[in-house]
Amino acid sequence: MPTWGWFIVALVLIDAAVLAAWFLARKNPRKNPAATAQLMLAGLDSSARDEIYRLVGEKKKIHAIKLFRERTGAGLHEAKGVVESVERGNPLPIPGSFGVVPGLDTVAWEDIIPKLRALKAEGKAIAAITLLRARTNLPLREAKEAVDRL
Repeated sequence: MPTWGWFIVALVLIDAAVLAAWFLARKNPRKNPAATAQLMLAGLDSSARDEIYRLVGEKKKIHAIKLFRERTGAGLHEAKGVVESVERGNPLPIPGSFGVVPGLDTVAWEDIIPKLRALKAEGKAIAAITLLRARTNLPLREAKEAVDRL
């Protein structure tokens, strides 16, 4: 093989290594599932809870799942599980109902959610995102989405 052939092979190998490193660097950081669940449930105010209970009572499971997903940002599987749990007679979970998780201050959720809502109402969404990230160690994108849902 001529010299230029080896040069092309070397370039292809370097490109492959660079692409592999780039894909690995783009991989999402590990999310804190308890923090995510807390923030999802923060989107359920009392009127949304009452509406979900009403829809479940009227046997409108799909509408209840849709409402739960709109308010919390939950996935289809999670929302279906929660609504089916309500159908079996269990109450909707509330923020602060999760156990203590290392690195997450679950006792302070009653304090942080009203502060986040107040900051967002004042037009200080960046301050709310910063506060949320400081308390939960969430990635920036997830914290922004959570503040947007409040």
